[in-house]
Amino acid sequence: MEPVVSVVIPAHNSGPHLRATIDSVLAQSHGPLELLVVDDGSTDGTPETVESYGPAVILLRQSRRGHPAARNTGIRAATGEFLGFVDHDDLWTPDKLSRQMECFAREPQLDLVFGHICNFFSPELTAEECSRLKVPLDPLPGLLQGAMLARRASFDRVGLFPEDRTVGDFLDWYGRAMLAGLHTHMLPETVLHRRIHRSNHQRRYRDAIESGYLRAVKELLDRRRAAG
Repeated sequence: MEPVVSVVIPAHNSGPHLRATIDSVLAQSHGPLELLVVDDGSTDGTPETVESYGPAVILLRQSRRGHPAARNTGIRAATGEFLGFVDHDDLWTPDKLSRQMECFAREPQLDLVFGHICNFFSPELTAEECSRLKVPLDPLPGLLQGAMLARRASFDRVGLFPEDRTVGDFLDWYGRAMLAGLHTHMLPETVLHRRIHRSNHQRRYRDAIESGYLRAVKELLDRRRAAG
């Protein structure tokens, strides 16, 4: 039997995009899957959207604590041998997990497998809005959680995402993974379509995000120097 992949989606007031994200996970050519959606204190219909899928999707609920804490809640509840993550507004390609699991099977020493990402404009954006956005639309190497599949044992060697920051949490985690000597591979294929829409966290909090990433980079460099 194929190993179980646990997939964690953090969700807060996810509006119209969550259903498409869930569908992209359930449509994976790899199985079996354990899909956990962590509702992070939503005040809209997010929980009801998740519950409409019945037992195919596990709903976990918590008070508003931010997406790193929501991911960690899902990780603690996950039972699979592999861990995947996707934001509530992004889409996986149907063969994402199959390609990554094939890579793990070929190279048993791997801990993390990434793939490329491709940005796309959400259909509700007008042509004028799209023209104002300077967003690369060609595939790019995806060093972010939505494009990653991790062995659970390897993930646990690094530890959970830091909950004291709203940006740079994955950069912090990835830096710790590199210091721990985890082996990674980048697939040439696109595995994640990243939705560009009016409420993107990166667009709404640009200044805070820039300072948060600078902080994460500084702390990573400090760790590397301390490690020699």
